[in-house]
Amino acid sequence: MAEIPDLSALTTLLRRIDARQQLGELISRYGMAVDDRDFDSIGRIFAQDGEFHGVHGRQAIVDYYRARTATFSTSSHYAHTWHFDFESDDRASGVVNAHAELCISGKAVRIALRYLDRYVREAGQWCFQSRTLKFRYVLPFDEVANGIGEPLRVRWPGAQPQMADLPEGLATYVASRKASVVAAPPPNG
Repeated sequence: MAEIPDLSALTTLLRRIDARQQLGELISRYGMAVDDRDFDSIGRIFAQDGEFHGVHGRQAIVDYYRARTATFSTSSHYAHTWHFDFESDDRASGVVNAHAELCISGKAVRIALRYLDRYVREAGQWCFQSRTLKFRYVLPFDEVANGIGEPLRVRWPGAQPQMADLPEGLATYVASRKASVVAAPPPNG
């Protein structure tokens, strides 16, 4: 006789799969809204009491984006990989690895970054509770090839170069650099 599936477990699994799909779409909508300067959508994808990298409250976040996007002519945001950890059916955290391309004062800038996110479901819709940025690099396109390996690789046009947040800010990376490492041959080498 066939075993009867646990309907409760299947329901939970289906709910979690649906939540992951909705969160993936939220991440996509974020990039499109910023690139399209769709400030109404930006407002809808953040919780009423949401936070973006130190800016608190939905309207303050929208105002921040209006001001920030006015400083560059075009942008393209690309999310590459992400994962989610669920606290409940209505709360989760996640990490999104991404890059963006901006044109600031006629200069193309490439950014590699990681978003540290907290998500909440409000009125049945997932939105950002908070979104914090960690930069791997911010480099003008013509400096990427030589600047990506340097410690001062956050170079916004018109600003002093700064240290990158990642990977130097990660305990695992710091520990790996302290360990004695034997050079491995390159793949297929």
